[in-house]
Amino acid sequence: MNSCLSRREGGMSLSCADLELQVLRLFFEMDAAGVAAGVAVLRAAGESASAPGYRRALFSLIADGERASDQWAFVYQEARLAGDLEASAAVCVAAVDATLGRGRGLHAWDVWRTRLADLLAPGTVLPTHAWAALHLRQGLICLLRDGDAESAGRAAAAGLILADAGQSLPLVLALRALAGLTDCLAGHLLRADVRLSDSAFLCHRNASGVLPRALALSTLGFVKLLMGDAEAAFRTLDHVRHDAAAGSLPECLMLLVEGHRLYAATALGKGHTVQDLADHLGCRVLPARNLLLEAYRHLALGAVALRKGQALRALVHAQESADCSRRAAAEFPALVAALLELQALADLQRIEDAEACLVRCYPEWIRRGLKRIAAIACQEQAMIKARRGELDMARRCRSKALTLLPVGESLLPLHRSQMWLDELDGVLSATDAASPTSAHVVIRTQGEFVVEIKGRRIYDRDWKGRRTKSLLMALVAAGCHKVSAERLADQLWPDSEGDRAMQNLKVALHRLRRLGCAPGETPVNWVHVKHGQVSLVKGMCWVEGEGLSARKESCRIPR
Repeated sequence: MNSCLSRREGGMSLSCADLELQVLRLFFEMDAAGVAAGVAVLRAAGESASAPGYRRALFSLIADGERASDQWAFVYQEARLAGDLEASAAVCVAAVDATLGRGRGLHAWDVWRTRLADLLAPGTVLPTHAWAALHLRQGLICLLRDGDAESAGRAAAAGLILADAGQSLPLVLALRALAGLTDCLAGHLLRADVRLSDSAFLCHRNASGVLPRALALSTLGFVKLLMGDAEAAFRTLDHVRHDAAAGSLPECLMLLVEGHRLYAATALGKGHTVQDLADHLGCRVLPARNLLLEAYRHLALGAVALRKGQALRALVHAQESADCSRRAAAEFPALVAALLELQALADLQRIEDAEACLVRCYPEWIRRGLKRIAAIACQEQAMIKARRGELDMARRCRSKALTLLPVGESLLPLHRSQMWLDELDGVLSATDAASPTSAHVVIRTQGEFVVEIKGRRIYDRDWKGRRTKSLLMALVAAGCHKVSAERLADQLWPDSEGDRAMQNLKVALHRLRRLGCAPGETPVNWVHVKHGQVSLVKGMCWVEGEGLSARKESCRIPR
C-alpha cells in the first residue's frame, strides 16, 4: 500500500495513490507544469519504493519528456499485463504526442492506432477524461497521418461528448480546436467560426490551461484567415504569441502560430513582418529537422510567393512541402500542398499539368472529406476556363465548387488575393450582351480603329507587331465569331508556304491575348480558338456596330 503524503488540498491530506490519479488527470488535460510538480512531490515522498515498476517508469517518462519509442512500448505492455487501463491510456497518449513533437516517423502511429482502438472498444472502463484524451489522439492520427478529415471529425465529436460529461474544460477546448479544423476542411467555415468564437470566451477562465487555450485560439485565427479577415486573424494569433504563459508551450505549436501569422501579415501587406517571420521559421524549423513543420513552412512560404505573383517559387515550395510530408509519413500536408501546386501551375500557364493535378487529387480530397479544398480547386479550374474564354465551362466549374459546400457558405479563395476573386467574379458575371463599360475589350470601328483593354487605350506602340493589329481588324471585319483560322492565315500571310502561315497565326493570337498585359501578368483569353475557328468571346468583348457594313471600311487590313 502506498505511503501517505503529508500534503493538504482543500483541507484534506492526499495519499500517493490519490496524487497519482491527480497527476494522470493533469496529464490527460495537457497540464505539463502540473504534471512536473506532481511527479516531483511523488518522488520526494518516496513513491518509487512502493509503486509498480511500470508506473514509476510512466511518471518518469511523462515528467522528463523521454521520447524513445521502445520505452513507451515496454511500459504499455507492462501496464496491460497488470490490467492497469488508465496507465495504458496514458502511455498511448504520451507516445502519440512524442511522435508528433518529433514531426517525423508518423508511421509509428500505426501501432499506437491499434492500441488506441483497443482501449476505446466498448466495455473498457476508463475515466471520462482518459477516454476524451484518447479520442483526441485518434483524431490527430486520422487527420495528419491519413489526411482523413471525416474520421478526425467523428473522433473529435465523440471526445467532446465525454469531455463535456467529465466537465474537463481543457479537453473541451482542445477537442473543439480539432473539430473546428475538420469543420473548415469539410466546408463548414461559419460553424467553425461560431463554435471557436464561443470557445474564446472560455479561454479567459483560469482552468482552461495554457496549451488547450493556445490550441483553441490559434485554430480560431486560422479560421479567420480562411474567412478573409486577415486583421482579426493577426490579432488573435498575436494574442496567443503574447500569452503570459506562452513560454511553456510546445515549440511545434508556437511555430505553427508563427506560420499562420506569416500568412496573415502577407495579406495585410506587412512586408518587414513577413520577412522577419520567414527568417524566424527557417532558423527554428530547419536545424530541428522536424519534417512536419518543414512541410508547413514551405506551404506558408509558397502561399506568400503565390500572392506576390511568384508562381515558380510557389511551385517549388509546394513540391518541397509534399516531399517533406512524404518523408514524415504524413498525408495531410501533402494534400494541401497539392492545391498550392495546382494554383502555381495555373499561373505559370502550364494548363495541362494543372488539370492533370486536379484529376489526380480531386477524388482523394472528396474521399477524405476535404471538400473545401476540392471546392477551391474547382474554383481554380473555373479561372483557367475563364481566362481561356470558355465562359460556359467556367460557370459550370464554379457551380460545381459551390455544390460541394453547405448552402450559404461563401467560396473564399485559399492562397489568393481579393483581386483574384474579383477578376473571376467579374468575368463570370458578364452577360452575352457586353457593354462598353463592362467589357474587358472595347473595339470602336467608327472612323479610327480604336481598341481599349480594361479601360486603357492601346496605341500603335503597344501592339506587338503590325500583323497583330491586322489580325484583330480582319477578325472584326469577318464578323468576330467563328471565323476560319485557315482563312485568316491565308489572308494575312498569303505568300507563306506549308504550315508557316498557321504558325504565324498562332504567334499573332498569342500576342493579341497579351495585349495590355504587364510583364508576368496572366492574360485573359478574350480571343478563343475552337475547332479551327477564331472568335471574340461574348461577354468579354464589345464591338461598335452590329453590321459588317459599319465596320468594313475602318477594318480594312493595311498592306
